[in-house]
Amino acid sequence: MEIFWLSNNTESYASIYETNITLNTASSCHFINSYKTLIGFDKESKYLIIKSLNKDESLNGGYSDSELHPISIKKSYGRINGKNIIKNLQKYFPLDFSNKNLYKFKSYWDDEKKYLIIDLKEEIK
Repeated sequence: MEIFWLSNNTESYASIYETNITLNTASSCHFINSYKTLIGFDKESKYLIIKSLNKDESLNGGYSDSELHPISIKKSYGRINGKNIIKNLQKYFPLDFSNKNLYKFKSYWDDEKKYLIIDLKEEIK
């Protein structure tokens, strides 16, 4: 008999709704000690980037309040709320919520830069 022990690690995903960005457990675990986040978009690579900031980086990093976004971490997900965040993203990347409730994409963590990269090039169906 050959037994394969199963891990609780899953693939890292992010779902974009009209009002928020929701991270699954594998994505949100990197933000447990985050105080705030920065959200950016790389037009060339079509990456949505969420940078983790601790309290000192948030308060002393020279960021404006409008650039800093709180993240709430629950046991099985993380969430960044903000309809305006999604509206700003839609200026650079087409998301049509009149036809569907959410868009789901793979993501991965860049340990060196302390940010999550959400690859918008290929939607997970």
